[in-house]
Amino acid sequence: MPSSGVLAFPGQACVRGIDLGAKFAREKFGLDVEIAHADTQSRPENGRIAAESLIRQGCTVLIGAWDSGATISALQACEAAKVPMVVHIASATQVTSQGFTQVFRYYPTSLTIVRQSLSELKSVLRTLKDPPSSAVVLHLNNTMGQSTAASIDQAWKEVDVPLKIAQYVAYDEKAKDLSVEVAKAKASGADALISVTRVNDAIMIARECIKQGWDPKMVFSPNSNGVSDKAYHDALGKYGDGPVLSALWLNPKGAETDKIMKMFAADYPNDWFDANAGCAFEAVQIVADAVTRAASPESAAIHGALKKTDMKPILMYGDNTKFDETGQNIHCSMVMLQGLKGRPRVVAPKAIAEASLEYPLAPYSKR
Repeated sequence: MPSSGVLAFPGQACVRGIDLGAKFAREKFGLDVEIAHADTQSRPENGRIAAESLIRQGCTVLIGAWDSGATISALQACEAAKVPMVVHIASATQVTSQGFTQVFRYYPTSLTIVRQSLSELKSVLRTLKDPPSSAVVLHLNNTMGQSTAASIDQAWKEVDVPLKIAQYVAYDEKAKDLSVEVAKAKASGADALISVTRVNDAIMIARECIKQGWDPKMVFSPNSNGVSDKAYHDALGKYGDGPVLSALWLNPKGAETDKIMKMFAADYPNDWFDANAGCAFEAVQIVADAVTRAASPESAAIHGALKKTDMKPILMYGDNTKFDETGQNIHCSMVMLQGLKGRPRVVAPKAIAEASLEYPLAPYSKR
């Protein structure tokens, strides 16, 4: 995981999810799970280095590596050593389209995420009074951002979202200032912002909107960080409320959810359990299920069992996890979250909703 560097926030959340997942799996599956962590330092090229280190230590199955670049790099090491890797988060299509035999990706592709997210957005737009008429897409220019932007362009037409895309504005993930990019987005004349962000830049974008007096009617993020992250709300306070994020998320009404949340609160009283921790937690359960069925800790046996996975998520919302011939989980269920009163709240689907969608976005200048 990227436990240090620009991606440290989500990486550290994933580490917490892994450790809690192992603790839960020991109890649920009766397994003696030993966890070894390796830090990719938020550098894509370090994925392979970290994976090779873990394999040398004797790890027979890997989980990671959060960002798509590091994941693809790590998979090269897994392929060479024939060690399976459960990809808990990484959405670039290339992860499962390059012929890797050791990959088992729980997380959906960017196109799948975006297509389902935009379908949900279209449904929501139908219910709004005075909905936005156009949107500007502000996105990262890294592997994830470019893949997601391309997916938005394709899925927007497929889903027939009733909004015109005014412009695409890309920015570097290491940027320290996004004033120019937000100014471009504002100048496009769009009254909705579609953002593809990590948590640091989601914070910068919100602050620039405040500085520049830009109050879009809606901020919607498919395949992003921001609304779901504690760091986002800690940094922005009341200005973090209102934006909507479509994401994989825990099922607040799941049978094991309360128990798992109490375990997390006991171990990490100062942290939130977010989507990063949730997907990492679920990946450990997928591994534990495979090891139990394989009755072996060896890589080849775990690989064979992972190929036959068919399990209901223990914590996350969605249908049974199953992997196709490319190693991609064939099921994906997105949840819509909105920042409300300093926390991410589920606003769709209705069956697990915790709150109703608030629209339009409250002007930053009036908060």
